[in-house]
Amino acid sequence: MISYCVFTQNPNQDITGLRVIKQVVLINNLPYEIKSIYGMANEVAEGEDAEEGEAAVDVKDDGQKECLVCLDEDKDTVIMPCGHLCVCSDCGKGLVKNKHVCPICRGHI
Repeated sequence: MISYCVFTQNPNQDITGLRVIKQVVLINNLPYEIKSIYGMANEVAEGEDAEEGEAAVDVKDDGQKECLVCLDEDKDTVIMPCGHLCVCSDCGKGLVKNKHVCPICRGHI
């Protein structure tokens, strides 16, 4: 994995840490950028910060567990490249096969 980072500094210009801006993983010698999945978040108690390996609550997530297409099965498929977790696997396959767009952002799949 390759991580692209920038240094964080305090007002005295002392380096206080790093902030990751992009991560790339090589799979079969092909680079893939690691992205966030929108619509998938683990709850963290109110007033607490998210710890390592724990995601903060996504305020944009509507809390709906059902697929946005069939409204029957649970969401389990991420639309790429936008990264929305919004459909079940059967509906996801149908969207790709029929060259439809993401149900949330209307971006190309």
